[in-house]
Amino acid sequence: MAPAPELLRLKDPYDPAANAPYRLWDASLYNGRYYLYFGPTPVLVMIPWSLVSGHPLPQNMAAASFAALAVAGLALLLWEVRGRHFPGLSDAALALVLVTAFHASWLPVTLRRSGVWDLPIVAATACTWWALYFLWKFQDTGGRTRWAAAAGAALALLMGSRATFVPGAAAVALLLLAPAGRQGEARRRRWAAALTGAAIAAAGGLALLAYNRARFGSWTEFGLRYVLFGEEYRGLRYFSLGLVPFNAWTYLLSLPRLGAYFPFLHPFWTDSTPAGFVGFEEVYGILFMMPVHLAGLAAVAWALRGGGRRAGALTLAAGLLLTVSAASVLFCWAWACSRYTNELLAGWTAATAVGLMALFSSQGARRLVRVLAAAACVWSVACVWLASAEFRGFMAMTNPRTYCALAHALDYPSLWVARLQGRTFGPAELTIRIPSSRDTGPCVLLASGRAQRANRLVLVRTAAGRMVLELLENEHRVLATPPLEAAGGRLRVTLSAPWLYPPPAHPYWDPLDSSRRKDLQTLFSISWGPDSVQARSIRSADPVDLGPAVRGRSAQEPDLPYVESMQTVPAPP
Repeated sequence: MAPAPELLRLKDPYDPAANAPYRLWDASLYNGRYYLYFGPTPVLVMIPWSLVSGHPLPQNMAAASFAALAVAGLALLLWEVRGRHFPGLSDAALALVLVTAFHASWLPVTLRRSGVWDLPIVAATACTWWALYFLWKFQDTGGRTRWAAAAGAALALLMGSRATFVPGAAAVALLLLAPAGRQGEARRRRWAAALTGAAIAAAGGLALLAYNRARFGSWTEFGLRYVLFGEEYRGLRYFSLGLVPFNAWTYLLSLPRLGAYFPFLHPFWTDSTPAGFVGFEEVYGILFMMPVHLAGLAAVAWALRGGGRRAGALTLAAGLLLTVSAASVLFCWAWACSRYTNELLAGWTAATAVGLMALFSSQGARRLVRVLAAAACVWSVACVWLASAEFRGFMAMTNPRTYCALAHALDYPSLWVARLQGRTFGPAELTIRIPSSRDTGPCVLLASGRAQRANRLVLVRTAAGRMVLELLENEHRVLATPPLEAAGGRLRVTLSAPWLYPPPAHPYWDPLDSSRRKDLQTLFSISWGPDSVQARSIRSADPVDLGPAVRGRSAQEPDLPYVESMQTVPAPP
């Protein structure tokens, strides 16, 4: 795809400040053309659609198609394993295991956006589950060539979706060389069949290298060094072993931030990061959000007990290899992203599902263990739904009626708590203390929301000794005052902003008529003495807590302005 001519005329088209008006976000620019940094697999469902319909298949529909294919592959695998090893497990129980596994894979969160970043990961999940199914069939049928070939093709497509799976796909292809056969049958290596599957997988890997060379002039270049990120990342080390402990803890053990309002669970955040780490995007710790994945350990124990479970054991080993392959890349990567959780869990989710079948089968664990496993299933599904509802506010934008209905019903407890605490909502009268200092620059006085979806009242001291108050939503300035003077080092203002109230769907708003509700939910104003400035805007992130965070006096930072007092005043009728 050809970029804008203005981009190519720039002295440095990779300069994020210069290319901002022209760039295609996160595309790789090489030799005057745009390319995408993932492989060719995601377009395989797009080309037939375009040929038949005459217009492109939207990315969200492509992602949904791959998700449906993924669930179909996992369903077939679980159906076969149930029939072979857990015949006492009912169809209803099997269906619930499948639904739980779908959620535990993180697909409902990844599908919430389904953009150019998410599509290849959903495609990789589909290829992973089909590769595991074909490997199972190869082992369970005694080593038939057609199943080996199908497994090799799925592994080739997996590598064409995400490069993170290349080492794992190669390792899984080697598992085709293991002796095949059911319990009671003679096991032997089916060399011709196994080599056919491995050759197809290898051909896919070589084709991916050739694809890279055709695009970027290098066998091993996926376009990363040519990406137009929108930030100046040149010279950054994208991978580092020093990031492994932090990333492993972030993905596996971190805790979400709890909030008073729906969807209650907000992404993990910390300002203490290792050198070279760039940032987060909606990351939740797997163990807290989806404890059902501990059932994967039950699957490992089941496989190690033997008793004719060779095909199942090799299939679980393949899933583990793919998880280790993804983790070996993601834990060294300088970013932590929500969609990578899906990538990390694709292989392990199959083990989790088999573990649940083992626990819930008639010969399974004790009653208490089954109760705990059922509770983990319910908890995990609920947490994934909450994370999906939270993810960047997309559900509120794309499914507003459903989102508002859920928020209105589930936010009553926060209204009751606010009443019990005697908390009121509305404009705030602030006394801001400005210590004598020559320091200039911004200082956050109030903050509402959470990282990456934040509202702030910021004081900026100017070189002339005056100050400006700004209301920001993330980096967008909603409102600013003219330069003000603080008599005696104090500034008294009255602030109105939508984030001083509960979110728009909250039952707090029920007694108000629609016009008054809309007025308060869009009004930003700052008043000082007889003067004021105001603006109407919908640029406001939903609050997370019952009140904003307030900067108080700090002994460690005595020169910073702070809020000396704050009280809520009734909103004018």
